[in-house]
Amino acid sequence: MRFFIALLSISLLSLQGYSQVRMNNLGELLQYADTHAPSALQTKIQPKTSRQDMNAVASALYPKINAFATGDYYPIIATQVIPAEVLGGPKGTYLKAQFGLPYVFTAGGELTMPVINLEKWTQLSKAKVAYHQSQYSSKAALENIHIQLIQSYYQTLVTKQVLLLNDENVETTTELSRIMQERNKNGVVNPADYNRSRNLELDAQSAGYGYQKQLQQSMNGLNATLNLKDDSLQLTEDIAAFTWPSLNSMGDATIRAAWKEADYKLRIAELSLSESRNAGLPRMSLTARYMYNMQSKFETSNGNVDFNNANVGARIDFPIFQGNFYRSSWRKNRLLLDAAKLEQERTQATLTQQQKDWFASYTAAYNKHTVLEQKVKNASDNLRIAKLNIKEGLMEFDEFNNIFMEYNRARMEQIQNLADGILYYLLSTQNF
Repeated sequence: MRFFIALLSISLLSLQGYSQVRMNNLGELLQYADTHAPSALQTKIQPKTSRQDMNAVASALYPKINAFATGDYYPIIATQVIPAEVLGGPKGTYLKAQFGLPYVFTAGGELTMPVINLEKWTQLSKAKVAYHQSQYSSKAALENIHIQLIQSYYQTLVTKQVLLLNDENVETTTELSRIMQERNKNGVVNPADYNRSRNLELDAQSAGYGYQKQLQQSMNGLNATLNLKDDSLQLTEDIAAFTWPSLNSMGDATIRAAWKEADYKLRIAELSLSESRNAGLPRMSLTARYMYNMQSKFETSNGNVDFNNANVGARIDFPIFQGNFYRSSWRKNRLLLDAAKLEQERTQATLTQQQKDWFASYTAAYNKHTVLEQKVKNASDNLRIAKLNIKEGLMEFDEFNNIFMEYNRARMEQIQNLADGILYYLLSTQNF
């Protein structure tokens, strides 16, 4: 029994270890998202659906074969009066000729093949363009998902860095509180300063809980996006290793999927206008039909009559009048074309502005990072001196507190600038 329990425990530990999803960098995260995130998988369905729409439109230009069968009963059979002399009767008299028997059964097949149909050809061209547009729509949606993931990913890593800073602060304030407590026991410190040192320690501890909450919320968001059912995601990248590469120009907005999508939407609007123009043009098709006909009275089997017939021909349809349908359709598509042109201009302007903003943000972060590094270096040196002085009793609490706060502001500003630099560099250079 003990052996079984031990084996089960080992198995559970193995499963737990296997369920961990470890991400070493952003590329691994995005690759995992593309294959597992429901939002990313949804973007891949749209082009497949559009392709089937294209196939359905193309089928309208293929030959159509139809088989049919009918069964009819005529309680009153159609008749016609004809001159009797046609059948050898007396002149000036007439006979009633009955057409067919009461029970009629028909079976056959028919073939229709379009030859000229400009409207359908335009619809097929539009469907092909719509398929390509759906591909870029899918890429644009996936690009937005990647941007959200990049922002969430680095926000999580920044929170981890802030937590490390807070751990350092807890250690510093704990030592400060210990020193102030010793002075308070010896009666060489203002009790109010001792209480303030205790509150500073408690503030650091309280801030740590807040940062832990932020980190957990960020991880929850990533787990939800990546469709991870438990808290199995592990991020190991260290943003402090960023080397600050130079960036001389902004990214090319014309290669963005949304830019291409806007171009294809405009092309679709143009083809829709062309389709409305061609809707009123003549259409021509070839037709062929074969039919087997059997008629019967059912009283006697000898009364059955059966025969075959077939025909081959051509059909031309020339729309003449359908109210104001064609004119209204043309006007509507003309307005939609104008709207598509404006949408293309708006999209391209938005993407260009976005690229410029990303480049400007990275340039600002790039220019600031050396200044902030020097600032942190000075603040760190001041804090080191302050720790020694407060320990030796050469510094009062207010002066130490000011140096401590300056150090934290410098570090927080450096961390945030580092996160901005990494984020905007990736957004400016990422080929989504």
